[in-house]
Amino acid sequence: MATLSTTAASTVSTAISAPLRVWIRVVTTEIAIILLGVGAYLAVAVGAGDRGEVATAHARTLIGVESLLGLDVEVGLASWWAEDPTRAMIADAYYVTAHFAVPFVLFGLLVLFRPDAYPRFRTAFVAASMLGVAVSWLWPTAPPRLVEGFADAPIISGLENPYAAFPSMHVGWAVWAALAVGALTANVWLRALAWLHALITSVDVLVTGHHWVLDVVGGALAAFAALAIARVLHRTPPPAALD
Repeated sequence: MATLSTTAASTVSTAISAPLRVWIRVVTTEIAIILLGVGAYLAVAVGAGDRGEVATAHARTLIGVESLLGLDVEVGLASWWAEDPTRAMIADAYYVTAHFAVPFVLFGLLVLFRPDAYPRFRTAFVAASMLGVAVSWLWPTAPPRLVEGFADAPIISGLENPYAAFPSMHVGWAVWAALAVGALTANVWLRALAWLHALITSVDVLVTGHHWVLDVVGGALAAFAALAIARVLHRTPPPAALD
């Protein structure tokens, strides 16, 4: 704990004493990355409205694969969960809030306590998100709530892409969060709590009718692939050989 406090104090001190040009460069870079991600998502979402037929066909493909593997549990699970309005409300709230709140908090903790790891996990987060956007553009997929006639689930915004079920970036971001916590602390209980969040998110997206089981698998794989990409991009070069 003392080491973390020292690191945070050092990070704050360095930030305060940094020249204005450094602040401008850092802030501009972060804003540009955010705008790039949001812009890519919106570009795909805006054109998603007329892709319902192909998205439903892709969903049917997933249903067929899941049926062969014995994983087609979404309809029964979501229908059973919706029987209790209270737990349905809790699942909807978790779906909307935790998805944004958890990464927001973790980015702040990474900046304060693991500034050396922040660029790697920032790149991994962006890479995972862009993988999700790219796949939803190339292979739009309707969620169970649209294919199977579920009641409308909560809409985050009017520009939400209704056919971006595969892969589940709710799960992708949750797995990223668990990996980030692993970089922040060696505490077994905190790491377990982070993975519990990933597990709860995986169940949550199923009971709310937003995703198929294979979407969950795809989201987790996207997070691991993104972190692998980030590690390559942020690999520390070996020290130069002495003459």
